[in-house]
Amino acid sequence: MMSSLGHDFPFGFSHISVLDRLLAVKAAGFDDVMIHWQEEDRMDACRRFDQIMKAGLCIHTVHFPQETAADLWREGEAGDRLEAQLIQTLRETGERKVAHLVVHTTRRLITPPPNETGVRRLSHAVEAAEKYGVNIALENTRFLSYNQYLYDHISSPRLGFCYDCGHANCYTPGQDPFARFGDKMVTMHLHDNHGKEDEHLLIGEGSIDLPFVFRRLAARHPESYNLESRYYPADGARAWTLEEYLATAVARLRGYIAQAENDFRAEDGVEDKRSILL
Repeated sequence: MMSSLGHDFPFGFSHISVLDRLLAVKAAGFDDVMIHWQEEDRMDACRRFDQIMKAGLCIHTVHFPQETAADLWREGEAGDRLEAQLIQTLRETGERKVAHLVVHTTRRLITPPPNETGVRRLSHAVEAAEKYGVNIALENTRFLSYNQYLYDHISSPRLGFCYDCGHANCYTPGQDPFARFGDKMVTMHLHDNHGKEDEHLLIGEGSIDLPFVFRRLAARHPESYNLESRYYPADGARAWTLEEYLATAVARLRGYIAQAENDFRAEDGVEDKRSILL
């Protein structure tokens, strides 16, 4: 079964209508999009979901709000609200047959140390994930110890991993979240940067060793490859049209996938394939 191709939405070109952007995404060769399920825009998210379906695209992954992620680890009303919002989002996405909900475990440098409160809150969410048939995909951000703490204390096939190659490059170089959590991967964020900031560049525009990244991904046979790039033309650079950006994005994504799959097949006669995964 071939992997589908996905792109985060929105990704730029906000001056163009939502429907026209979605139709352009479909025409370029993408199969699905990821959307953000913000509490204050819940009705907009539901309408956006319907628009995406009408455009002939699918949604495998929804992103949970990240602004209050640190409240997961705190007692009190703010943490109670986050837990309730997470459970409600799992219900709403489950009703729409969305497979994965991406969740951040930290927010910048303001997050308390890993603790039992966070485990309790996420345990309740995992129970809801099991009930509604959605995978919670913990994303690698600045501190992998939070992901590890939750995996160590909660055991469920519904608690998965979202691999973000951009975060790995700029936030945790040398720590290799894929090696630690790749066996739990259910979805991914693919974008590029130069190792200093989370730039969300189109793949091929930064310093990430993308052939290596894609070889590892191909070895896991993912259901979908998902871009999370943003297009903001640099000062003085020629601006791409919407169609040019999407054509470039899908061509690069297909190119990296094809090369990785060829490399992986070339290893079929090799007894030890750990060189691809490590």
